[in-house]
This record gives sequence, structure tokens and C-alpha cells, in this order.
Amino acid sequence: MTRFTFLQFSDVLLDAKLTHTGLSQSGLTHSNFSLEKHIRAERARELQETTINAFALAREQQVDAILIPGGLWDNVTVTSKTISALTEAAASVPDIPIYIAPGHRDFFTRSSLYTNDMLAARGLKPWPSNVHVFTSEHFSSVVHPTIGDVCFTGRAITKGARRTERILSGTLPKSRLASINVGVFAGSLESHPSLNADPLSNEPRKPLIYPFSEEELEAQNLTYAAVGHVKDAYQIFNAQDKLLGAYAGCLAGGSFQELGQRFAILGSIEVEGDGEPTITLTPQELDVRRMMLVSVDVSGLGDEEIKDEIVINIEDSGVRPDTDLVALNLEGRHKPGIYPKQIAEELADNFYHLLVVDNTRPDYLAERFDERTTEWKYIEAMLAMKTNAEKPRGREMGSDSLSGLPGADVSGKTVEDALYYGLDALKLKRVIVRNVG
Repeated sequence: MTRFTFLQFSDVLLDAKLTHTGLSQSGLTHSNFSLEKHIRAERARELQETTINAFALAREQQVDAILIPGGLWDNVTVTSKTISALTEAAASVPDIPIYIAPGHRDFFTRSSLYTNDMLAARGLKPWPSNVHVFTSEHFSSVVHPTIGDVCFTGRAITKGARRTERILSGTLPKSRLASINVGVFAGSLESHPSLNADPLSNEPRKPLIYPFSEEELEAQNLTYAAVGHVKDAYQIFNAQDKLLGAYAGCLAGGSFQELGQRFAILGSIEVEGDGEPTITLTPQELDVRRMMLVSVDVSGLGDEEIKDEIVINIEDSGVRPDTDLVALNLEGRHKPGIYPKQIAEELADNFYHLLVVDNTRPDYLAERFDERTTEWKYIEAMLAMKTNAEKPRGREMGSDSLSGLPGADVSGKTVEDALYYGLDALKLKRVIVRNVG
């Protein structure tokens, strides 16, 4: 029997700016969901600590290899200090070979920090000898240095590679003598749930980067594939429920695009005499915090009721108040004169960090208006503008609104924001700042 153990993690994107505000799991995409600058700096430090802890876990578990299928850092923003921390972490496990397949954001070039020449030019220590970086956009294979029955097949994403190529369209090189062949690469599984567009959304599906299917992966006859590039963990099975590989997802969340628990994978592969593998994958949460989103509908509630509803929803969501980074999304239509955001922010001292985003509306339109009043005429004009803004236009998206008619690119959401801000001014003589489109 051959037994092989590994630790797999990816897509931590060290030193990324952490300013991405899109909430892919919720449909909310507003700038108000970005973390404050000092929190981003603290979070960046914690992401590095989590990555170092992954190497420590590999040493503690005495795994046979560490697999990193892309997304270790962001090429644009990574610092020498971070690279030094990574090379030191790799050197701290000298008996564990590390296989890195550079991904979309940490793509490989001759001048990348995956090369020892570039590290030397910056006055940094080289990658230790236990690190193997796949440097070509073409797959290559390498045998484990001490377990000759285990082979790794991987490739790098390079700057000039075609992002739309089907990454598994050819036949991958493998060792004929190895009973365990492990793939290490970054790519997009077409059926991954997080890559499928919401059928209720008008947003088109984003183009996939290096796509592949379950059938293409199965045809490669790999024992297991460690895949990166997608933020959410996912196990890949064939039609007969045989495990083909897995995404660990991002090791730690850095924005509200990566919600909830995040993992590395501790894996083991055992091959008996009949050649059929038994694969066990165990998630390992290494991050000290979780990015959490809680939505609360405040429709029809009074001040105290809103506060109670927020507390109940947060408790039910599994938030750890003294540890997690929490975005509280307030929704619904409330009575004019009630300020849900102010009520929510009174709870902030009970949390490590609470970000309150006000997507509520005062229920002005439930009132009856005299059609002769300024308020009615204003509402009528703005609703007509909103309807017009939401009509499809037969021209290129994203064109400059300053060319042609002013405001031609204004969205229906923006017009609706303006409607309610105007009604605030007319009725309350003040404007309550909320989330804007």
C-alpha cells in the first residue's frame, strides 16, 4: 500500500489591497461594504500570519507535501517583507517538498518573485531547495523526492498565456511508475456554483479563466487534482460520485466577497494493491477571524423592535462578536423619522468591528399625495426618469455619459437614490445619507 498525505491551500493573495467590495454571495455590490483603511492594514497582517500558520500546521502534521495551486500573493502589490516571510516559512519545513503552481494574480514571468534571480536582485534570500515552482504554461511532471510512487503534474499561469484556453484539452504528462498522480493548477471548473450567474440577475456571467469540465478532468486519469483560482471551497466529483479533486478556496477572507469559514485542506491518499485510491479530505480553519454578512429587514418596525431584530439576526447567524468582521446590511421600508443606521451603530461597541450599511428607505410612497403639490410632481418626474434609465439601450455599455445626453448612463438605482434624498429634503428638511448605487 502507498500512502501520501498533503496540505493544500491557495488564493490568499497576500498584500492585495483588500478594497474589493463586491459581495458575490449576496448580490450586494456597493462601495459602502469596503473596510476602513486601518482595518484593512490589520487584516493584511492577519492574512500573512494565517499563511505562516499553514506551514506550521504542515510541520505539526508531518505531511508528505504542501500543494499551493495559485493565488499566493498579488504581483502588483506584494512587498519584499512578505516574500521574505514566505521563504522563511518554506525553509522552516525543509523535509516537506512544496509544489507551487502560480495563478492568475501571482502569474509567473522571468522577472517574478518566484525566481531566485529576482530575489537576489532585491537582496532577498532565495527560495529553499524544498520548493518546486512550476514555471511553464505547459504542464510538466516531477516525482516526489522521497516517495517515488507519487508524481506531481502542474503548470503556471504566465502573463502571455491565453486566458480562455481549455486548460485540460490535451493529455497531461504523468509518471507511468507512480501509483499516485496529483495535479496542481489554477483554473475555472465550469460547474462551480460560485461561477454560475444568478438566474434572477440581469448581470451576464463573467468569462471563465482557463475553464475545464468534470469530464475533461476525469479523462486525465489523475489520482487527485489540487485546484486553485476560485475563492469558495468545492469538491469535484464525476457522474458516479468518484472524487476527482478539490478547491480549498481562499485560505482567509480579506473582504466581504469571502464570507464565513475559510479553510486549508489536510488530505490523505491511500492506494491498495488493486490500484483504487481512498482519498480523505479534512478542512482546517486557520484564520482567527471570519468575514460575516448579516441582513436585517426592518420593515414596519419601531426603534426598539429594530434593535431587537438586529440582535436576534446576529445571534442566529453564528457571528462571534469579539472576533469577526461583521457587515450589517439593513433593508426594508420604515416609517419616516426612524433612523435604522443610527440604532445599529449604537451596538458597535459590542463588536470587534461592525460595518453598518443602510439600504433602507423611508416609506414615503405609501402616503397619499395631492397631485397639485411639489412633492407629487417631483415623485412623478423621478419615477419617469427611473423607468427610462432602466430601459435597455442599443449602444455600448460603459460609454462616457459626458458625451451625448447628460446622465445617459445613470442607473435606475441612482435615480431612486436621488428620489429619496430629495424627499428627505422636502419632508424632513435634512438628507439622511444611505447606501448609494
